[in-house]
Amino acid sequence: MCTWIFKNRVFLAYLVGNDLLGILPCCGSLPSYLKAVQVSIFSTPSHRLYGFILFFLMAAFGISSASQAQSLDSKSLSDDARIFLLGEIHDNPMGHSLRLDFVMKWIEQGHKPVVAMEQFDRQNQSALDHALNSCKDVECVLAKAAAPGWDWLFYKPFVQLALDKKVTLVAANLSNVDVRKVMTEGFASVYSPQAIAEYKLNQLPTHLLSAQRKSIQEGHCNMLPAQAIGPMVYGQIARDVWMASVVNGVKSRMVILLAGNGHVRKDVGVFQWLSPDKQVRTQVHGYVERVEKSDGDWFDHVHVMPTIEREDPCQVFKKYSGSHRAQP
Repeated sequence: MCTWIFKNRVFLAYLVGNDLLGILPCCGSLPSYLKAVQVSIFSTPSHRLYGFILFFLMAAFGISSASQAQSLDSKSLSDDARIFLLGEIHDNPMGHSLRLDFVMKWIEQGHKPVVAMEQFDRQNQSALDHALNSCKDVECVLAKAAAPGWDWLFYKPFVQLALDKKVTLVAANLSNVDVRKVMTEGFASVYSPQAIAEYKLNQLPTHLLSAQRKSIQEGHCNMLPAQAIGPMVYGQIARDVWMASVVNGVKSRMVILLAGNGHVRKDVGVFQWLSPDKQVRTQVHGYVERVEKSDGDWFDHVHVMPTIEREDPCQVFKKYSGSHRAQP
């Protein structure tokens, strides 16, 4: 039992909270990269009890936090790929735990990867570097360099790894301000002529534009006005290109990109903007709650996670859109 709990300690800490793990002395103490997690995703007693019972049932039946076919096997750990694009569903704690475990496997093998994070905006790179050199804890780093709008509970362990000098953190995203510039003024408002020429941003492939339009429309419950979709496509592409430029710029180092599933898709996302020599060394991992026919085209590895309870996003979007239309 303790062996199973230790192997699944990352997800278990997220699910039931570090304080509950304290009643399991046989399993040892939590590593430093988990000490940054101070509260449970399941904050109410009933949710904590549910999570606790769930994991002991999984242990009793020998169920791992990912199926054997979906977990990271020894072959993928020893192959020649040195670039990994790891997707996410932003609010699913198990996906974050699986990705953290993935990074830790490489660290335990003696690697010090570059971890590029969508959650940090590019203009904050200097602040991030300074914070990692001067701060003593994760909260200090986030106060100096974090972008708003993210649930940082999920990402604190990666920042702790950087404080522990086990990874190098790189800001991998455009700011919302930059994206709005692209949407209203075009790529030249953010990218240099050299970058526009290098990535051929004036000659975007028709299939990529079409797929991005479809993704954005469906991702917004088919409720977007037609005139809004085009600019949003360019904003999404602008983010993908920047993330790819970060990966392209790293030489002779392992790179792990943490970004949303939409950004890491092989057919339209960051992978499309990597240089050919980077593409052949890249694995793309999707972390999903349900399997789709398109997954085989989008990802090299698919990790299926339990669906978490959340309000219907289409209802949320509908209410949000209605409230804004109602404003004078």
